[in-house]
Amino acid sequence: MTASVLELFHAAPSYYSMVARLALAEAGVSVVSRLLDIHLAKQQLSPSYRRLNPHMTVPTLRGPGLLLCDSSEILRFAAQQAGADWADQNPASQGPIATAVDGHYRLSIEALTFSKLLSRRPWMQPLVIKVLGGVIASLEEEASRCPDNAEVLLAKAQQNRERRALFADQAADAVLAIQREQVAGYLASLPVVQGDRWLFAEQISSADVVLAVLFARLEMSGEHGLITRSDLQQWWNRYQRREAFTAADVWTRFKRRAFLAAVLQARQTVITA
Repeated sequence: MTASVLELFHAAPSYYSMVARLALAEAGVSVVSRLLDIHLAKQQLSPSYRRLNPHMTVPTLRGPGLLLCDSSEILRFAAQQAGADWADQNPASQGPIATAVDGHYRLSIEALTFSKLLSRRPWMQPLVIKVLGGVIASLEEEASRCPDNAEVLLAKAQQNRERRALFADQAADAVLAIQREQVAGYLASLPVVQGDRWLFAEQISSADVVLAVLFARLEMSGEHGLITRSDLQQWWNRYQRREAFTAADVWTRFKRRAFLAAVLQARQTVITA
């Protein structure tokens, strides 16, 4: 276990923030929570946070001699800290675990979430496109003012341009159908869970962590019907009872009050270099 003071910059409802929180909780790594408002105030786009994480995404884990700017990096760090408590340390399991984790990261969680939202509320599509357009314009304006950071700012603008195009050029139902097919294919690729074991052993692994957060998002988006295998359903029921799952505040539904409380708390976060 690390004895250093670690800061986790994250957002309460953020999918990849939940991956980081759950991984760290399962590994027994203590962190100081630094909440960010990535939806209204968009603190992740601020110059101070950009100096910390040029990708302008959450989560970020910072400590003495440590700066991890992606949930997959934090997941690997947590596995290292967990040691033999996780199945990742078993040489025979490392390949299959890595394949399952990589498969998870190839899924477009954002496309799944937003396509489901817009399929339910099609009137929101013009609003989403307008908001993304505003973000693009703001990033491009910032790039013109800050030539030293223009490359990362314009890359972020292009990322948002691709997001806008996804929903401007296709019906939400069509995007959702593609995402459902990809998730279903991923779940079908997972091994059969034997009894009370976890995915690859008696101990959990990085693959169990990401799968738990994926299942939580499927629950929250009303897509839990994609979990058709009884062994995975039983696995999910057991995982939700784990202490770390509660400690990590993994959302299985949108919590309006918690969201507003997190936004208010995020306004107190001071990002220092």
